[in-house]
Amino acid sequence: MDQKKTRPLGVFVTRDLVAANFKSILRWLGVAVSALSVIFAILTYFGVWNSLRGDNLLLGVAARFDSSYTKDAGQPVRPGDEEWPALMRVITEYTHAQLPTDKTPRVFARAVAVTSAASEGARAEWTAPTTPILLLYKDWPGRGPVTPADYRTVGTIGDLHDWIRRDEADFDFLVRIILFGILSRCVGVFLALPS
Repeated sequence: MDQKKTRPLGVFVTRDLVAANFKSILRWLGVAVSALSVIFAILTYFGVWNSLRGDNLLLGVAARFDSSYTKDAGQPVRPGDEEWPALMRVITEYTHAQLPTDKTPRVFARAVAVTSAASEGARAEWTAPTTPILLLYKDWPGRGPVTPADYRTVGTIGDLHDWIRRDEADFDFLVRIILFGILSRCVGVFLALPS
């Protein structure tokens, strides 16, 4: 009879130890996720993610396309350039243009500015944000005329700036949702376990 009484007691003790260990694991997991959230925020503040993901390079492309009077104004981007992977990521994610699947993009370029202005005294210039940006499926320049079948208008210079901001915000939002989702689950399970 004594054995029957001690057996359930042992089961309860084991359950309590397992619950205590699980609660301890959840507590430390919550602490780790909280630390990751703080580290993510600090790295975001210092622009590390923008640098690693290529968003800083995209800002350089957008700045070149904003220029109409400088030496490298509107300089195109090609597949070998370091900006190319980030540029293709942003274009395929945010453009409304129908991109051909049977062709490989060869050049990303800006069309001739819709309108632009420069002031030498103030050393300032402006290019219309409505100037089209193009994805060419033919090497250019020097390979003959570019026909409408050789390119797609993917947006405008203003769109490119918007896409860069959206790309940064979407990445930030996604990572924070994942981190805070894990953290809230840890806290919820932690609070639901018996003391």
